[in-house]
Amino acid sequence: MDKDTYIKIYDSLNSSEDIERISQEFSQPVGLISAILSQKIVSKVKKIHGRIKSQSKKHVTTWNRGDTILDIATKNDIPATLMASMILKEMGHSKKYINGMFKDPNSIQTQRLKDEIVQALNSDYFFSPRAHQIQTKKGKMGENIIEKWLDNHNIEYRNENELRDSGVTKTPDCVLDEPLNIDGIKVSWIESKALFGDESEHKHYFNKQFKHYEEEYGQGMVIYWYGYLDSITLNGHIIKNYEFFDELSDDVQTLLDLGCYW
Repeated sequence: MDKDTYIKIYDSLNSSEDIERISQEFSQPVGLISAILSQKIVSKVKKIHGRIKSQSKKHVTTWNRGDTILDIATKNDIPATLMASMILKEMGHSKKYINGMFKDPNSIQTQRLKDEIVQALNSDYFFSPRAHQIQTKKGKMGENIIEKWLDNHNIEYRNENELRDSGVTKTPDCVLDEPLNIDGIKVSWIESKALFGDESEHKHYFNKQFKHYEEEYGQGMVIYWYGYLDSITLNGHIIKNYEFFDELSDDVQTLLDLGCYW
């Protein structure tokens, strides 16, 4: 994706309600638009989280006066799960106890708190346990498509679990037994990322993962399932998106149809 189109999409996205409209306007998959929104929300939260958390006592006071957790979250422009966590911590609950409440709201004894936690979690498409489950599902689906493609082409490889079982600590999703020639480059490993490859994400994963994979195995291929910016530097490895796997169109379409909402 060119930078101008990306900026237009990025600037137009503010909530999950925008996804379908922008998907149609720019003729892009729902999952791609959803991925960009998710990364925008996470980036914003990183900037404001500390300031809002520092006002936790005020948030509890507001809640005690009758405002719901969702109302307080909306007023502070932060995902409701994070606001719920701030308020509960300020009330004296431990992180472990809070996580338990989020996983099983029915265990909450106070009816008001139970209802508001359920409301907060159901409204949060980015930081709730269900949102994390959906992202994990996307990641696994991407890995499965790659393995299916390799199997269909009779390409021998070791997946991440097999590599870890052999004692390897820094593991791409697949390491090929023999290098595969793609676009004139001998690819020795493949890494799946169920996200949009913007410059920030790519720099992060290059420093954290890709450069170590290159040192260990040689050149590789990164799959940003929901697309990537044309301006990303390749740094010796190949970058592809969902279009590379068009022969598995049904599997790919299922992945692309997964937004951040339910």
